[in-house]
Amino acid sequence: MKNFKKLFIVLFVLVLVFTLSGCASESYIEKPLGDGFGFWDIFVYPMAGLMWLVGKTIGFGNYALTIIFATLIVRTIAWPIYAKTNDMQLKMKLIQPELNKLQAKYANKQDQESQRRMQMEMMNLYKKNGIGMSGCLMPFIQMPIFLGFYYALRKLPSAIKTDGHWLNIFKDTTLFGIDMTLDKNSELATNPEMQKWGVIVLAILVGVTQLISIILSERRQKKAQEDQQAGIPEYRRQQNQNQNAKTTQATMKFMLYFMAAMMVVFVLQSPAGLGLYWVIGNIYSTLQSALGQLTANKKLEKMKAKRGY
Repeated sequence: MKNFKKLFIVLFVLVLVFTLSGCASESYIEKPLGDGFGFWDIFVYPMAGLMWLVGKTIGFGNYALTIIFATLIVRTIAWPIYAKTNDMQLKMKLIQPELNKLQAKYANKQDQESQRRMQMEMMNLYKKNGIGMSGCLMPFIQMPIFLGFYYALRKLPSAIKTDGHWLNIFKDTTLFGIDMTLDKNSELATNPEMQKWGVIVLAILVGVTQLISIILSERRQKKAQEDQQAGIPEYRRQQNQNQNAKTTQATMKFMLYFMAAMMVVFVLQSPAGLGLYWVIGNIYSTLQSALGQLTANKKLEKMKAKRGY
């Protein structure tokens, strides 16, 4: 189950990178908002509507402030998806001692029938504790939300600058002299030099905050793994870490760092608003994970009491 989850995450990152960097994406981004209706518009229009609502109310007509508030709202809406994934991880931690016993039971039985029995017993254990493949699919449920916001931020600048457009409501589109609707090389910037370096600084902040999030996540996973294997002899720990699992972990780690680098590249080629969105989103996700870690032990104790462990 752990390997399946990691494979799904790797696939999620691959799909996300491919979608954001594909030629079809560029042709879609260049198409004005309101010119026809494509597949991604199903997700873009709700995000654009949210931006309009926030801009008209708590955003006070400020585009940068609207991006910040809208990011916090979207990330909060997606919180239950994160919580569901976190709960599945806690369930896996809860049954880890029983999984270890199963692995020890069949450690010296490599015949096909014994392996089949071990798999059946493991599946029954997962079913008994409410662990299913749905938890692995959680990242894919989030993807349309985040891609919708991404495309909205790429398409909104042209709509904001168009007289009479329903999104032309923002009185101020700058933050510290950086126009959130323009990229670093735009000739429309009031101060081109400040615009250029402002976007570069945002790109750096995106990379740094994303790396911090990845590193902290890796440390939490390492500590959780050490806690789970605390009572397992060293030789059994080596057996548990088979070559396929190691390869999957290495691939996932590479893709996460690759995605961080790609995010920096995207910001350097996009309106500054995208960089602001990702910086706020990365900080929110890091705090979200930290808060989830603080409440994890209490949830785990409740699960133990509920299941009689």
